[in-house]
Amino acid sequence: MDPNASALSQLRLTRDQPGHDARAHRREHEYGGTERLRRGIYVSRTIWTSADADARYLMRIQAAVLSRQSRPVVSHLSAARVWGLPVLGQWPTEVHLQGGSGQTRTSKNWIAWHHDPLPDEDVTEIDGLLVTTRLRTLVDLARSQPFRSAVISLDAGLQEQFLLPGGAVIPAITRDEVMARVLRLGSARGTRRARRSVGFADAKSGSPGESLSRTGIFLAGMPMPELQVVYPHPFGEDRVDFRWKRRFQLKRMPLLGEFDGEVKYTRGEFMGGRTIDEVVWAEKRREDRLRAPGRAMVRWLWADALRPERLRALLLNAGLRPTQ
Repeated sequence: MDPNASALSQLRLTRDQPGHDARAHRREHEYGGTERLRRGIYVSRTIWTSADADARYLMRIQAAVLSRQSRPVVSHLSAARVWGLPVLGQWPTEVHLQGGSGQTRTSKNWIAWHHDPLPDEDVTEIDGLLVTTRLRTLVDLARSQPFRSAVISLDAGLQEQFLLPGGAVIPAITRDEVMARVLRLGSARGTRRARRSVGFADAKSGSPGESLSRTGIFLAGMPMPELQVVYPHPFGEDRVDFRWKRRFQLKRMPLLGEFDGEVKYTRGEFMGGRTIDEVVWAEKRREDRLRAPGRAMVRWLWADALRPERLRALLLNAGLRPTQ
């Protein structure tokens, strides 16, 4: 069973079950059987302790919604979680809700209220939650989040095959559509930073780590690479995260770049039933093919992608010339 679905079901039972005994829930919480998320809203301690940070934040969002007398609209970073959009760093402690313009709700009790105009076409429903549409969510994130986190979310939200957390594929959104919405806002708060982030976004990015790497390459003053370049071989093809053309490299050879998030060595969905040794051996053979004569290659990790100065040093050592 999906732990998120189980947790949400448990939340609804503790909050909405007719005639439930509030004192019984409090006693159960005192004895360690439940986790209190908000006043009168509990979740099984077993479900809570087994949940990861993504699942726990989704439970907090659900609890915040259940605590309101009327159905609020989930927005900003909380909408990103509902849509399955990645962000840089940890999820916030507060839940972000949209109150619409003309309202005066004050942010408190771990709820952050936003009061921008909210037309009906900017609201949809996912798994029983009212949430800003993916397009509106991307615009809100571009306006409110730092450049690097906004790009990570935008790259993921612009994917041609966008998957909802449940696995359903929904139509793509283009960068031009997002930029058009941003430009319609004129000089409103956050639009300048939004134009920068949206203009930099690229749907070709293959993962949050690759998106983070692109921002690091840019901030390090290095030339921007091509993304997801394919090299055919007799048994198929190899796809490389980044490639710089030979004119950017000191020895006048293409430079290939690979972000290594180490996830493919630990998550079953990336291992295809193979052992870690088999995955590592296959990756070594792939790298040997990519390091063909006349090509240079450089790899880096999360720690490098997070720090542009470290990424710059690695790229300089690989022969990449900085931009003027």
